[in-house]
Amino acid sequence: MSTSRDGRGKVWDSGRVRSSRSYDVTYGGPALTSRTRYYWRVRAWDGAGEVSAWSDEARFETSFVDPGDFRGSWIGAHAKAPALRLDDANWIWYPEGDPSDSAPAGSRYLRRSFDLPEGARIGSAETQLTADDRFTLYVNGTEVAGSARVADSWRTATVVDIAPYLRTGTNVLAVEATNTSQGPAGVLGSVHFEGAGSPADLVTDSAWKAANSADDGWEQPGHDDTAWPNARVAARYGSGPWGRSVSAPPPPETLLRNEFTASKPIASARAHIAGLGYNKLYLNGRRIGDRELEPGFTVYDKTVLYATYDVTDALRTGGNAVGVSLGRGFYSMTNPDEWKASSWWGEPKLKLELDLTYTDGTHRQVVSDSGWKVSDGPTTTESLWFGESYDARAEQPGWNRPGFDDSAWHPALNVDGPKGTLRSESFPPVEVTDHLKAEHTTAPAEGTHVYDYGSPTAGWARIGVQGPAGATVTVTYGEKLRADGTVDNTGAFGMALQTYSYTLKGDGVESYQPSYSYAGFRYAQVVVPQGVTLRSVDGMRVHTAVRTTGDFTSSSDLLNRYQDAQADTVLNNLHSIPTDTPMYEKRPYTADGFLYADSAIANFDMRNFYESWMRSHRDDQNADGSIGPTVPTTESGKLVKDPVWSASYVLGTWDLYWYYGDTKAVAENYDGMKAWLAYYEHDIAGTGGIYTGFSYGDWLSPEGANAPEGTRLSGTAYIYLTATRLATMAEALGHDADARHFDAFAAQVKDTFNATFYHRDKGAYYDNEAAGYRQTSNLLPLSFGLVPEEHRAAVIDHLVADLHARGDHLDTGALGTKVLLPVLTEAGHADLAYTVATNPTYPGWGYWFEGLGATTMWEEWNANSRSHDHAFMGTVDDWLYQDVAGIEATAPGYAKVRIRPHVVGGLTHASAHVESPLGRITSSWARTRGRFTLRVDVPMGSTADVLVPVGDRQTVHAPADAVAREREGGYAHFTVGAGSHRFRVTG
Repeated sequence: MSTSRDGRGKVWDSGRVRSSRSYDVTYGGPALTSRTRYYWRVRAWDGAGEVSAWSDEARFETSFVDPGDFRGSWIGAHAKAPALRLDDANWIWYPEGDPSDSAPAGSRYLRRSFDLPEGARIGSAETQLTADDRFTLYVNGTEVAGSARVADSWRTATVVDIAPYLRTGTNVLAVEATNTSQGPAGVLGSVHFEGAGSPADLVTDSAWKAANSADDGWEQPGHDDTAWPNARVAARYGSGPWGRSVSAPPPPETLLRNEFTASKPIASARAHIAGLGYNKLYLNGRRIGDRELEPGFTVYDKTVLYATYDVTDALRTGGNAVGVSLGRGFYSMTNPDEWKASSWWGEPKLKLELDLTYTDGTHRQVVSDSGWKVSDGPTTTESLWFGESYDARAEQPGWNRPGFDDSAWHPALNVDGPKGTLRSESFPPVEVTDHLKAEHTTAPAEGTHVYDYGSPTAGWARIGVQGPAGATVTVTYGEKLRADGTVDNTGAFGMALQTYSYTLKGDGVESYQPSYSYAGFRYAQVVVPQGVTLRSVDGMRVHTAVRTTGDFTSSSDLLNRYQDAQADTVLNNLHSIPTDTPMYEKRPYTADGFLYADSAIANFDMRNFYESWMRSHRDDQNADGSIGPTVPTTESGKLVKDPVWSASYVLGTWDLYWYYGDTKAVAENYDGMKAWLAYYEHDIAGTGGIYTGFSYGDWLSPEGANAPEGTRLSGTAYIYLTATRLATMAEALGHDADARHFDAFAAQVKDTFNATFYHRDKGAYYDNEAAGYRQTSNLLPLSFGLVPEEHRAAVIDHLVADLHARGDHLDTGALGTKVLLPVLTEAGHADLAYTVATNPTYPGWGYWFEGLGATTMWEEWNANSRSHDHAFMGTVDDWLYQDVAGIEATAPGYAKVRIRPHVVGGLTHASAHVESPLGRITSSWARTRGRFTLRVDVPMGSTADVLVPVGDRQTVHAPADAVAREREGGYAHFTVGAGSHRFRVTG
């Protein structure tokens, strides 16, 4: 390895190394230098000692070997979030009943008079106002402000300066407040005056007047309200059903700019940028890169990601301009406010270093500092849940180009940066990966256009519209339609999700797409007001751009649709974190992540993605070793202890070890995993060795969200599974004493588990006998190796009997569904597994796809499933790869692999391939007219046990290099090395 071509500037030479390892070879040279390009090449010796030629020269560049090398200050527009002035205010309403508990639906009217003395000089009169459910504010008869037309708009106060509407003498504030449905109702607000002669601040209190009806002119200063009763105080701010859940509205997006001069011709330039929550970088008006929603979501007080771009072609000799826009993302999210209590939460901020190398070898740096200028951008509101508002009239053309007049802009503020270590984002970025064409378009109402893209996806649409300035177009996304043909974007508690508004500037055809959020959708609804023409709607698919590495296909169209659906559903839930749903919570639920990891890894290169997520696990771990149900998690989430959901830490690291041979990830996470297991080891020590705490359990079985059998069995089973996995990883790292401890603990759990849950007289496991026989209660011990060998046949027989009694239907939630088909197949019931997998009636995948027309995996088995894009129930795909095609790793990194296909149902052929660290592994089989063929591809460095299905009187024709083993259980066993191998069965 060297710092120049052709080996000059040599840094390291490994010499000849005797090893069978052909990947993840650890660098053994001196410390690398930041901002440096390195060249390397390699040659290899074969088993006969013959050496190859040197490879072609390859290269890589470092950014910052030491995070402290990243220069530039953290800058922004706001050092802290806007302050609320509501502590002295009250929720008020018309005096009827108890408005804090329940008020009738309808509008109520409130007025408050106050005087401004002669000579008062009011500089500002900041008014903060909100209402449950909505309001319109008038000042001296002029409509000044109103609440956003979204669900739960009361959670965000409207802030407006009413000083321009005030006058000497009597002034009147008038509020029309509407309670849209029976329930709590109230108006809350304050007015803070600045300037000479200012009156005392006003708050909502009993001095306001109220009415339940109003005549024309009720909002005018001269209206006689003497007959109106005083308003009733429903609750002081901080109490009642609203608590302290009102927040100040966040500022619009932040725009930052700087100009600089390149005094000489530029040979190369690199831009390093960390912009939180999300950033977009521009040079000389050109958008740099195609990354979206950048950087990825991390535990920001432990890890902050940055990106590096080659920007040589974007710069020029002479004047240049750099511009950055900042959105809120998770880091600065205010709506919902669930992340705002996090220790890492903060206002948007930027750290940037631009490195220029001139053709004469000299250098120049441009860094973020207080010399930059800042202004508000046209994206006025944004939320990953609720969408964005964009006012094109607030655009500033040319703001990111040289020569722009930024005299009205403010100096950027030096702000406190996040505490996390700066790390280069090593996993694939979020990108627009596909352009979508609508399959159908409908117009359910005047000005309403609904575009059907045929299948649920994640991303957004780019619209083209033309019309007058000030007109507003609304785009709403959802996976389903309402009865009237409009898009259903309803979330929990009636919240209206994924709604985007675009206000036109009136300049020809205007184009808009979101910048700082994405939507889960099948349908995009565009509503245009009269006078606005909709010119175009282009759908875009957006997700982490992981590389496709695997595929499955067969003679069954249904199984092929399962494969395509799970692959699509996984992609729709990758946005730097593995999410549960792209439409609703968009949260990184831990069980979702580990349940669909096998199918994700089979289909895509997930290594760097999962390495990042495992880092977030150790970053987010509580001091007691526990981990919340999402990673990253909220402050309230940190209090949730669940050994099933948070098993993702051990099981996710296990997947990196088992599928990728990634011992580095095991070593990095080892102490954290050990602390996690210690927490639950201590926990169950006080409950007789059985887990009795909270767990989501077998989530969303046909019986509902919470499985009727309870969660003791599943919680204890997962503690056992993670102990056995951690014992194996400890041994791989050479921690033999720990491995013995974990094995002993697992054995103890196994004994207690069987003593508690196994009913010998019934040949089955029960958590709660009153719930009756439960498939998952028996599938988990069968899959995890908890069933003693002498009881295994009885447990399997009762499982099969229950399936038959249910018409060959599953009765499982997410946990049981994951292992159902593999357990049946391993037990010799592969054809029953196929029948269950393809059963066209409720509940099951066949019902979704054949009965309901599903094209992605859903959240619930029933026809009313909330989400149509939930990967944790799509684990039938694991079975397609590992059992139908029969590709199964039997050693870390596929150093050893078992090929054992199962010829099930009426299938005539099936084929799959996966990409291992050693290369591609393929299993492809076909049967025609009594003949069976199997083709197996094994990469260099791996060996395969090939089990060929064969009848008693059939003959297997194996390749010459295949070593025959025993014939057992309907399979002829062979061992093969690297290469392509073909087996034929005749007779």
